[in-house]
Amino acid sequence: MADLAEPLIAPRSRIVRFVQARPLTTFFLLTYLWSWTLWGSLEILPQGLNANIDNLLSVIFIAGICGPTVAALVTSWIAYRSFRIARVWTGWRNLIIGLAFGLAAFFLCTVALSARAVINAPFSAMHWSALLHWSTYAINYSTLIGGPLNEEPGWRGFALPRLQQRYGPVRATLILAPLWAGWHLPMFLMPNWISANPWQFLLIVTGIAFLMTAAANLSKFNVLVAIVLHAFFNTSSAMSNALTAGLPNRVNVMTIYSICVLVCGTTVGLTGLAWHRKSKVAS
Repeated sequence: MADLAEPLIAPRSRIVRFVQARPLTTFFLLTYLWSWTLWGSLEILPQGLNANIDNLLSVIFIAGICGPTVAALVTSWIAYRSFRIARVWTGWRNLIIGLAFGLAAFFLCTVALSARAVINAPFSAMHWSALLHWSTYAINYSTLIGGPLNEEPGWRGFALPRLQQRYGPVRATLILAPLWAGWHLPMFLMPNWISANPWQFLLIVTGIAFLMTAAANLSKFNVLVAIVLHAFFNTSSAMSNALTAGLPNRVNVMTIYSICVLVCGTTVGLTGLAWHRKSKVAS
């Protein structure tokens, strides 16, 4: 479990008392307020007039993605007079275990099994050799600043350890997943953001949230693991597309994909949590 700072003694104001008593409530309120305000401003600013305007809109959008981390920093400073919101290092062993489990689990659930589920063809027909080509992974600047670096210090660095301390890992994940998914709602108004509808997106996020929780516990809440796994998920659709290129799709592809990620992610995530719990008892 990540080290949680203790509230200050003798709070100086009503605001400080509120934040100290309800740091998680404050965190989620500030996260939504920051991000939704910035993303909402994109609807009233002029668009497409020139390169400078387009660059400004991109900066505002990316700044909005920083909402969870900004909220965690503000909450931590008001309540604890500390900017320590996440554990960056927990040792090589924990880092390797968390990454090994997380990357294998994410590949299985969000690439291999989900890709097989949406096509009307056997595993052997999938283009596995495509995974040997660097271009398959579609890695660019947005792979990290399109979510992982901006969000994870808040979601898995600050919020998840505190939720888990109060509710346990399963209920903590079930609380965090819809709040994480709901935070994305303004993005559904942006063109070409995602092909899933909000309900499908909630199923996807819930599945990967269980994978993230398991990896976080196995790494002792090393935020680097969360960042890497989030970045991997950002490239998973490109990998799936490469694996299934030219193969016949089933009907309702996105619904099938969403259910597959939910079921597989939850199952593998719970298995990882059980493994973590068993290893703690054994030690």
